[in-house]
Amino acid sequence: MTSSRQQFVSTRPSARAYAGAGNWGRNQNLVEYKSGVKIGPVMNMVVIVLLCALMGLLYLTQLSKTGSYGYELNDINERKTELAAEQDNLKVENARLQSLNTIKNSEVAKAMTTPASTDYAE
Repeated sequence: MTSSRQQFVSTRPSARAYAGAGNWGRNQNLVEYKSGVKIGPVMNMVVIVLLCALMGLLYLTQLSKTGSYGYELNDINERKTELAAEQDNLKVENARLQSLNTIKNSEVAKAMTTPASTDYAE
C-alpha cells in the first residue's frame, strides 16, 4: 500500500536547524503543496501568445466603442447646428410678421386713404 502524503513537501527545516532558536511563531506556513502538472516551453509560449491576442482584442473593442461614440457626437453636433439655423430663421420671420402688424395698426397707416386712380407705366 502506498502513502497518500506524497503530494506535499514540508518546508519546515529539520529539528537541528531551529532547535533552541524559537523563531517559528504563529501563522507560519509549514506545508507547501506542489502541483504535479508541468508546463513546457512550447505551452508557455502558446499561453503568452493567447494572452497577447486577448489583450489586443480587448483594446480593439474599446477603440471601436470610442469611434462609434465619436460618430454619434458628430451627428448630435450637426443636428444642433441645423436647429440653431432654423431658430434664427424663425426669429427673422417672427420679426417680419410683427413689423407688418405694427405698421398696419400705426396712426400713419390709419390716416392714409386709397388713391382714386392708379396708372401703371408700360
